[in-house]
Amino acid sequence: MTNFNEDEDCVFCKIIKGEIPSKFIKENEYCVVFSDLNPKAKVHLLVVPKVHVKNILETDAFLMSKVLETINEVSKEQGLESFRIINNCGAGAGQTVFHVHFHILSGDNLEE
Repeated sequence: MTNFNEDEDCVFCKIIKGEIPSKFIKENEYCVVFSDLNPKAKVHLLVVPKVHVKNILETDAFLMSKVLETINEVSKEQGLESFRIINNCGAGAGQTVFHVHFHILSGDNLEE
């Protein structure tokens, strides 16, 4: 695994540690899942690994397998039959929180 250290200035690290209140929809050993504060779809969830990794380029196969397992589990638990998974890598792609995370979007108007 890459780097198990947290970043004390990272908003997602603060959420994971409970310093910023958030209601987790799902939590396991590797990830937390919660609703996006500024949803772009009827359902907009964030899947955030507990380990602080800046972006997808710094992940490894083990972490990605745990993220995908979590996405699989939470999508079934939430009854999502169709959804989109989004990851922004780098500021030029729209990444604003530099802790790797994945958006699950579901609901109306996703075919656009």
